[in-house]
Amino acid sequence: MKKVFTIFTICLIMCVTIGLAGCGNEFAKREYNDAEKIVRIEDRYTKENSVFNSIDGGYSLTVSKFDGRQTLWKKILEGNADSEIQIDLKISRGNAKVVYIDADNNITVLLECSQNDPNEQKATKTVSLTNGLNRLKIVGYDCRDVDLKILFDEPHIDSNK
Repeated sequence: MKKVFTIFTICLIMCVTIGLAGCGNEFAKREYNDAEKIVRIEDRYTKENSVFNSIDGGYSLTVSKFDGRQTLWKKILEGNADSEIQIDLKISRGNAKVVYIDADNNITVLLECSQNDPNEQKATKTVSLTNGLNRLKIVGYDCRDVDLKILFDEPHIDSNK
């Protein structure tokens, strides 16, 4: 009888642990405005039903649930260049932003949707890309039904050799 009880207890603990680990987005909420975490090369995210596609002149991303930070684009340049970037971001719930990270790890928020703002944002920005590694990331927590499109003004990005 003790053996059955012990096995049952262990199984119950494992189920509770797995259940709690899979449903928390607290890491993403804590890291949403943490520049040190956002600029890290490695990504950290959880997502469901994700489709990331290369489209003519850019990328599209659709996700049913998203928490964390994910690199969408990166390029190493051997000089400085300007690029016009068009971003369309739509979410049904949560907080999300698209950020540009330059070679010196400076962060520029290009577009943001939050609980207090309209859940659909569009922007066209001219970004001064720098010599070295340049990145675009999506950062968010508690996001549902994410629909993101990013289009680049390609002639200004082609200085990568």
